[in-house]
Amino acid sequence: SSAAMSSEAPTRVLVTGGSGYLGQFLIDRLLQTGKHTVAATYMNKKEGMCDGVDAFRMNLASEGDILACLSSFSPDVVVNLAAISSPAACGKDTAASASINTPSPLLSAMSSAAPHALLIQLSTDQVFDGASPVYTETSPTRPVNAYGEQKLAFEREIQQRWPHSLILRSSLIIGPPPPPGPPDRGE
Repeated sequence: SSAAMSSEAPTRVLVTGGSGYLGQFLIDRLLQTGKHTVAATYMNKKEGMCDGVDAFRMNLASEGDILACLSSFSPDVVVNLAAISSPAACGKDTAASASINTPSPLLSAMSSAAPHALLIQLSTDQVFDGASPVYTETSPTRPVNAYGEQKLAFEREIQQRWPHSLILRSSLIIGPPPPPGPPDRGE
């Protein structure tokens, strides 16, 4: 049946910020499963992009860029990892950082070109003030810097405009060097 065939089709995953640290690990893992067709975006540097992915240069402040990418790739899932994550950079140029960290054009473009896609948004623990040893998703938010304010603003916008979403709040992400590209897939 066509329903059975469609369930066998690989999930189409678009990773914004695919050239970044976390993006490189996520893409590597998605490709290793053999169950995903992956596309990724970059804004400034294409280095670090794995082979096996469609790479799109995209500015999250440009609805036109986003529409072109979504229309070309038709994702089932959009994982938004793109960010200007330095609190100092966000404080220095709040307009530029907000255009990336609070990318309203992403939701507008998804409404047109990927209306059924799941949005997975990477946010930050900086939506909290750090006064509590443990936070839950219902803990009151109190950002203490522009980065936390921008990420919280986009969390709220997602909750209002995109119910088919998942918001992840990470802490500082550190670890080994990203996987080398092209990774050996054992094929």
